[in-house]
Amino acid sequence: MEQTSLSPFQMFCVVTCFIVGTTFIMLPNATIADAKQYGWIVHLWGAAFGVLVGTVWIYISGKHPGLSLVQILNKLFGKYAGGLISVCYIIFFLQIAAWVTRNVSDYLHVTMMPRTPQTVFHLMTLVVCAYAVVKGIRSISLVSIFIVPYISISFWLPYTVMLNEWEWRNFHIPTDFHFWQTLVETKYALGFPFMETVACMMIFPLVRSKLKLAVLGGTLFGGIQIALSVFFAIGILGVYRSSHLLYPKYTIFREMEFSSFIEHLESIISMNMLLVVFVKLSAIYYFAVTAICQVFTIRSRAVVAFPLIAFISAYSLLFSNIAENALWIHDYLFIYYIPFGLGFPILMLVFTWMRRGRGESAI
Repeated sequence: MEQTSLSPFQMFCVVTCFIVGTTFIMLPNATIADAKQYGWIVHLWGAAFGVLVGTVWIYISGKHPGLSLVQILNKLFGKYAGGLISVCYIIFFLQIAAWVTRNVSDYLHVTMMPRTPQTVFHLMTLVVCAYAVVKGIRSISLVSIFIVPYISISFWLPYTVMLNEWEWRNFHIPTDFHFWQTLVETKYALGFPFMETVACMMIFPLVRSKLKLAVLGGTLFGGIQIALSVFFAIGILGVYRSSHLLYPKYTIFREMEFSSFIEHLESIISMNMLLVVFVKLSAIYYFAVTAICQVFTIRSRAVVAFPLIAFISAYSLLFSNIAENALWIHDYLFIYYIPFGLGFPILMLVFTWMRRGRGESAI
């Protein structure tokens, strides 16, 4: 494991960027389409779910101090079974990295540079993130400290300008709210992004104090930011329009009239938003590389990081278009995330208690 340490605030910022990441891009129109004017509430209970499962992950890590996710798996299940589960997590991390890379290229391709091949975006993004991985998690976390307050200002300022378009009647569509039905229809909002944060267990040992406050605080803060952004999208654009736009946030930025002589600020604001995505991609890239190094006893992260550029870039082209990606998220993502976010952690929890019980009996 990297010989460094992270402050609670550094961890808080990394988790916040990890939660927000591509969620701003991918989920608003989907949750509004499924839950109508109650779409913002979906992200609030998603944040509560994220705090709940995050508590389990922190508890497991606390029972194995100084060990990362991969090292805990090897300790509990042995070299071969633990190694096999670790490889499954490595594939999981690489898949998330590929999906984030694809989300970035889709966003840039659709909104700004439609004539640029997506592979160009992939390579540009991954080369930068691979360099960040080689520099280490401390460098990534320091960037996140700068990004979180900067984005909070640059992202929410345009919404204050657009408040003159606000319509409270957008929240009074004659639709009944059925909790369980809505929960089932929007279960993907529980998996993405909140189950993905299990990857942060790779760096839990680096946080020397207040780990629970940093992780759960970052999860809750990120979830509230997402909920507020959906709330504003509904109030400004309305339910029908928001649910039929591919990127409602970009539309809000594009229609903003900041002054009579400054135009097309949406490109600048969008690039600011992508800074958060780059932090998330760098973090999940780092988790995957670190896991590979720990499983296969590789000392140099660069030996692993740079060759993975080609793999992640190729894997990001798995979906032929945005519609296929959105369908996967809506129908299958939550089910796919269950083993990684709940299944294996619960199994680790049970084996931890069993080992502890045997140890106490021996005494």
